Amino acid sequence: MDSAIDGTVALLSLAIPAGSPVFAAGAAALKGVGTKLQEHQERNVNLMLKEATAEAGMSLDDFVEVVTSAPERLLPFVAACDAARRTVLDDKVRALGRALGDLTRDDSLIDDSGVWISIFSQVEAAHVRIVLAMCEEDPEYRGEGRARLWKRGELKDRFNLSGTITTLLNTLVSLGLVSEVRAEDLSSEERARWGVRGPAKDRIPLYGKGSLTNEFLAKLGTGREKTEKDVSGSPTRTG
Repeated sequence: MDSAIDGTVALLSLAIPAGSPVFAAGAAALKGVGTKLQEHQERNVNLMLKEATAEAGMSLDDFVEVVTSAPERLLPFVAACDAARRTVLDDKVRALGRALGDLTRDDSLIDDSGVWISIFSQVEAAHVRIVLAMCEEDPEYRGEGRARLWKRGELKDRFNLSGTITTLLNTLVSLGLVSEVRAEDLSSEERARWGVRGPAKDRIPLYGKGSLTNEFLAKLGTGREKTEKDVSGSPTRTG
Protein backbone atom coordinates (compact mmCIF):
# COMPACT_ATOMS: atom_id res chain seq x y z
CA MET A 1 0.00 0.00 0.00
CA ASP A 2 2.80 2.40 0.89
CA SER A 3 4.48 1.62 -2.43
CA ALA A 4 1.25 2.26 -4.34
CA ILE A 5 0.73 5.58 -2.58
CA ASP A 6 4.35 6.61 -3.14
CA GLY A 7 3.84 5.84 -6.81
CA THR A 8 0.73 8.01 -6.91
CA VAL A 9 2.63 10.82 -5.21
CA ALA A 10 5.33 10.50 -7.85
CA LEU A 11 2.73 10.80 -10.61
CA LEU A 12 1.25 13.88 -8.93
CA SER A 13 4.67 15.48 -8.89
CA LEU A 14 4.73 15.40 -12.69
CA ALA A 15 1.68 17.66 -12.82
CA ILE A 16 2.16 19.74 -9.67
CA PRO A 17 5.47 21.27 -8.53
CA ALA A 18 6.74 19.31 -5.55
CA GLY A 19 7.22 22.41 -3.42
CA SER A 20 3.72 23.78 -3.89
CA PRO A 21 1.22 23.77 -0.98
CA VAL A 22 -1.26 21.83 -3.14
CA PHE A 23 1.21 18.99 -3.69
CA ALA A 24 2.17 18.83 -0.01
CA ALA A 25 -1.47 18.67 1.06
CA GLY A 26 -2.30 16.04 -1.54
CA ALA A 27 0.62 13.81 -0.54
CA ALA A 28 -0.32 14.06 3.14
CA ALA A 29 -3.93 13.21 2.37
CA LEU A 30 -2.90 10.13 0.39
CA LYS A 31 -0.77 8.91 3.28
CA GLY A 32 -3.79 9.29 5.53
CA VAL A 33 -5.89 7.23 3.12
CA GLY A 34 -3.33 4.46 3.28
CA THR A 35 -3.56 4.33 7.06
CA LYS A 36 -7.35 4.26 7.05
CA LEU A 37 -7.41 1.53 4.42
CA GLN A 38 -5.00 -0.59 6.41
CA GLU A 39 -7.12 -0.15 9.54
CA HIS A 40 -10.24 -1.21 7.60
CA GLN A 41 -8.54 -4.27 6.18
CA GLU A 42 -7.11 -5.36 9.53
CA ARG A 43 -10.49 -4.91 11.21
CA ASN A 44 -12.23 -7.07 8.59
CA VAL A 45 -9.65 -9.85 8.72
CA ASN A 46 -9.82 -9.88 12.52
CA LEU A 47 -13.62 -10.10 12.37
CA MET A 48 -13.39 -12.98 9.89
CA LEU A 49 -10.83 -14.85 12.04
CA LYS A 50 -12.95 -14.34 15.16
CA GLU A 51 -15.92 -15.95 13.39
CA ALA A 52 -13.75 -18.71 11.89
CA THR A 53 -12.15 -19.77 15.18
CA ALA A 54 -15.53 -19.73 16.94
CA GLU A 55 -17.04 -21.90 14.19
CA ALA A 56 -14.07 -24.29 14.28
CA GLY A 57 -13.86 -24.35 18.09
CA MET A 58 -10.12 -23.68 17.92
CA SER A 59 -7.60 -21.20 19.22
CA LEU A 60 -6.22 -18.80 16.64
CA ASP A 61 -2.82 -20.55 16.64
CA ASP A 62 -4.40 -23.97 16.07
CA PHE A 63 -6.67 -22.58 13.37
CA VAL A 64 -3.78 -21.00 11.46
CA GLU A 65 -1.78 -24.22 11.74
CA VAL A 66 -4.63 -26.25 10.23
CA VAL A 67 -5.50 -23.88 7.35
CA THR A 68 -1.84 -23.54 6.35
CA SER A 69 -1.13 -27.28 6.56
CA ALA A 70 -2.13 -28.14 2.99
CA PRO A 71 -2.71 -26.27 -0.30
CA GLU A 72 -6.38 -27.33 -0.48
CA ARG A 73 -6.97 -25.37 2.75
CA LEU A 74 -4.38 -22.66 2.31
CA LEU A 75 -5.61 -21.38 -1.07
CA PRO A 76 -9.27 -20.88 0.03
CA PHE A 77 -7.96 -19.23 3.21
CA VAL A 78 -5.91 -16.73 1.21
CA ALA A 79 -8.89 -16.08 -1.08
CA ALA A 80 -11.14 -15.46 1.94
CA CYS A 81 -8.63 -13.02 3.46
CA ASP A 82 -8.44 -11.11 0.18
CA ALA A 83 -12.25 -10.97 -0.12
CA ALA A 84 -12.64 -9.85 3.51
CA ARG A 85 -10.18 -7.00 3.04
CA ARG A 86 -12.03 -5.68 -0.02
CA THR A 87 -15.60 -5.48 1.31
CA VAL A 88 -17.68 -3.16 3.47
CA LEU A 89 -20.35 -5.79 4.13
CA ASP A 90 -19.90 -7.25 7.61
CA ASP A 91 -22.30 -10.13 6.98
CA LYS A 92 -20.08 -11.20 4.08
CA VAL A 93 -16.98 -11.12 6.32
CA ARG A 94 -18.71 -13.28 8.93
CA ALA A 95 -19.96 -15.72 6.28
CA LEU A 96 -16.41 -16.08 4.98
CA GLY A 97 -15.28 -16.81 8.52
CA ARG A 98 -17.91 -19.51 9.01
CA ALA A 99 -16.91 -21.11 5.71
CA LEU A 100 -13.30 -21.16 6.92
CA GLY A 101 -14.44 -22.84 10.13
CA ASP A 102 -16.03 -25.61 8.05
CA LEU A 103 -12.80 -25.86 6.09
CA THR A 104 -10.89 -26.95 9.22
CA ARG A 105 -13.42 -29.36 10.73
CA ASP A 106 -13.90 -32.03 8.11
CA ASP A 107 -11.91 -33.05 5.03
CA SER A 108 -15.17 -33.83 3.25
CA LEU A 109 -16.20 -30.17 3.57
CA ILE A 110 -13.07 -28.74 1.94
CA ASP A 111 -14.48 -28.60 -1.59
CA ASP A 112 -17.89 -27.35 -0.43
CA SER A 113 -16.33 -24.66 1.77
CA GLY A 114 -14.07 -23.58 -1.07
CA VAL A 115 -17.10 -23.13 -3.33
CA TRP A 116 -18.89 -21.00 -0.74
CA ILE A 117 -15.80 -18.89 -0.18
CA SER A 118 -15.70 -18.29 -3.94
CA ILE A 119 -19.39 -17.36 -4.00
CA PHE A 120 -19.15 -14.93 -1.11
CA SER A 121 -15.98 -13.44 -2.60
CA GLN A 122 -17.96 -12.37 -5.68
CA VAL A 123 -20.97 -10.73 -4.05
CA GLU A 124 -21.46 -7.34 -2.43
CA ALA A 125 -24.44 -5.42 -1.07
CA ALA A 126 -25.99 -4.79 -4.51
CA HIS A 127 -26.00 -8.51 -5.25
CA VAL A 128 -27.57 -9.32 -1.88
CA ARG A 129 -30.35 -6.78 -2.42
CA ILE A 130 -31.28 -8.48 -5.69
CA VAL A 131 -31.22 -11.94 -4.07
CA LEU A 132 -33.56 -10.69 -1.34
CA ALA A 133 -35.91 -9.31 -3.99
CA MET A 134 -36.19 -12.81 -5.46
CA CYS A 135 -37.67 -13.97 -2.15
CA GLU A 136 -40.45 -11.39 -2.11
CA GLU A 137 -44.02 -12.62 -2.27
CA ASP A 138 -46.03 -12.16 -5.45
CA PRO A 139 -48.16 -9.10 -4.60
CA GLU A 140 -51.15 -10.52 -6.48
CA TYR A 141 -51.18 -13.73 -4.44
CA ARG A 142 -50.67 -12.60 -0.86
CA GLY A 143 -50.43 -15.40 1.67
CA GLU A 144 -50.08 -18.17 -0.92
CA GLY A 145 -46.32 -18.49 -0.71
CA ARG A 146 -45.66 -17.64 -4.34
CA ALA A 147 -42.34 -15.89 -4.92
CA ARG A 148 -42.57 -13.14 -7.47
CA LEU A 149 -40.67 -13.02 -10.75
CA TRP A 150 -38.84 -9.97 -12.02
CA LYS A 151 -38.05 -8.43 -15.38
CA ARG A 152 -34.64 -6.89 -15.76
CA GLY A 153 -36.08 -3.40 -16.19
CA GLU A 154 -38.13 -3.75 -13.00
CA LEU A 155 -35.02 -4.59 -11.01
CA LYS A 156 -33.15 -1.74 -12.67
CA ASP A 157 -35.83 0.72 -11.57
CA ARG A 158 -36.28 -0.86 -8.14
CA PHE A 159 -32.64 -0.40 -7.21
CA ASN A 160 -31.92 2.72 -9.28
CA LEU A 161 -29.28 0.97 -11.37
CA SER A 162 -28.00 1.59 -14.89
CA GLY A 163 -26.92 -1.02 -17.38
CA THR A 164 -24.91 -2.59 -14.54
CA ILE A 165 -28.04 -4.60 -13.68
CA THR A 166 -27.09 -6.96 -16.52
CA THR A 167 -23.66 -7.64 -15.03
CA LEU A 168 -25.12 -8.13 -11.55
CA LEU A 169 -27.74 -10.58 -12.81
CA ASN A 170 -25.25 -12.50 -14.95
CA THR A 171 -23.03 -12.96 -11.89
CA LEU A 172 -25.93 -14.09 -9.70
CA VAL A 173 -27.23 -16.52 -12.33
CA SER A 174 -23.76 -18.04 -12.75
CA LEU A 175 -23.51 -18.51 -8.96
CA GLY A 176 -26.91 -20.18 -8.67
CA LEU A 177 -28.33 -17.35 -6.57
CA VAL A 178 -30.81 -16.23 -9.25
CA SER A 179 -32.43 -18.27 -11.99
CA GLU A 180 -33.46 -17.13 -15.45
CA VAL A 181 -36.99 -18.40 -15.92
CA ARG A 182 -37.87 -19.62 -19.41
CA ALA A 183 -41.30 -18.91 -20.83
CA GLU A 184 -41.78 -22.58 -21.70
CA ASP A 185 -41.47 -23.41 -17.99
CA LEU A 186 -44.48 -21.24 -17.18
CA SER A 187 -48.14 -22.10 -17.46
CA SER A 188 -50.35 -20.06 -19.79
CA GLU A 189 -51.77 -18.33 -16.72
CA GLU A 190 -48.28 -17.46 -15.48
CA ARG A 191 -47.21 -16.18 -18.89
CA ALA A 192 -50.24 -13.89 -18.93
CA ARG A 193 -49.56 -12.86 -15.33
CA TRP A 194 -46.00 -11.79 -16.09
CA GLY A 195 -46.61 -10.40 -19.57
CA VAL A 196 -44.59 -13.02 -21.46
CA ARG A 197 -45.82 -12.71 -25.03
CA GLY A 198 -44.56 -12.82 -28.58
CA PRO A 199 -42.00 -15.05 -30.32
CA ALA A 200 -39.48 -16.77 -28.08
CA LYS A 201 -36.58 -14.76 -29.48
CA ASP A 202 -38.31 -11.50 -28.51
CA ARG A 203 -39.43 -12.47 -25.03
CA ILE A 204 -38.05 -10.50 -22.13
CA PRO A 205 -36.42 -12.91 -19.66
CA LEU A 206 -37.77 -13.27 -16.14
CA TYR A 207 -35.70 -13.83 -13.02
CA GLY A 208 -36.52 -15.71 -9.84
CA LYS A 209 -34.94 -17.60 -6.97
CA GLY A 210 -31.91 -19.72 -7.77
CA SER A 211 -31.04 -23.20 -6.60
CA LEU A 212 -28.73 -21.83 -3.90
CA THR A 213 -30.77 -18.78 -2.85
CA ASN A 214 -32.10 -20.18 0.42
CA GLU A 215 -28.79 -21.76 1.44
CA PHE A 216 -26.94 -18.55 0.58
CA LEU A 217 -29.19 -16.43 2.80
CA ALA A 218 -28.95 -19.00 5.59
CA LYS A 219 -25.15 -18.93 5.39
CA LEU A 220 -25.24 -15.15 5.40
CA GLY A 221 -26.53 -15.91 8.84
CA THR A 222 -28.37 -12.78 9.92
CA GLY A 223 -32.04 -13.31 9.12
CA ARG A 224 -33.78 -11.49 6.30
CA GLU A 225 -34.84 -8.42 8.32
CA LYS A 226 -31.33 -7.64 9.53
CA THR A 227 -29.76 -8.46 6.17
CA GLU A 228 -32.12 -6.05 4.40
CA LYS A 229 -31.13 -3.34 6.88
CA ASP A 230 -27.41 -4.01 6.52
CA VAL A 231 -27.38 -3.90 2.70
CA SER A 232 -29.74 -0.93 2.33
CA GLY A 233 -27.20 1.71 3.17
CA SER A 234 -24.10 2.01 5.30
CA PRO A 235 -22.65 -1.27 6.50
CA THR A 236 -23.31 -2.39 10.05
CA ARG A 237 -20.30 -2.01 12.30
CA THR A 238 -20.33 -4.33 15.26
CA GLY A 239 -17.41 -5.67 17.17
